[in-house]
Amino acid sequence: MQKTSYTKVGRFGKTHGLNGGIRLLVEDPYLDAVLEAEVLFAPVAGSPVPYFTAGILLEQPLVIKLEDMDSKEAARELTGLDLLLPAEAVDDQLTIDDFRLLEGFTVVTADSGVLGTILAVEEYPEQIIALVAYQGREVLIPLNETFLQAINPEAEQVEMELPEGLLDL
Repeated sequence: MQKTSYTKVGRFGKTHGLNGGIRLLVEDPYLDAVLEAEVLFAPVAGSPVPYFTAGILLEQPLVIKLEDMDSKEAARELTGLDLLLPAEAVDDQLTIDDFRLLEGFTVVTADSGVLGTILAVEEYPEQIIALVAYQGREVLIPLNETFLQAINPEAEQVEMELPEGLLDL
């Protein structure tokens, strides 16, 4: 069973009204994914907990209602928590600016363990590349869905599966 990875797409804001509405502060590239999502996640005690959406109360600012959250006090428990979505729900919406958030993250692979730190993210024709410090030199690693397996914002790690020989170039 593969562990699901999550992407931070914003955070839960203030409560709205007395019936459990809560404001969502969503980063622009992820707005469509959040509006389409039936389930939103928040980290509670270190693990993503699902919250099912019951509807949108306001679009500007974005205020939603969650199932089984019928009071201001219940909604207040989410205030300030990160807003997460499964990574596969947002992968196709990432831009170069989103990948730049990975600068400073550590690249890890199942085969080699820790490779190094992402020093910079650059846009090349047709692809986005991470400049990674690896064994005293800098290597270029494409950031694409083939190589990118998971992003763990809490641990500031990027899990990748790289083809043999890529690090020797």
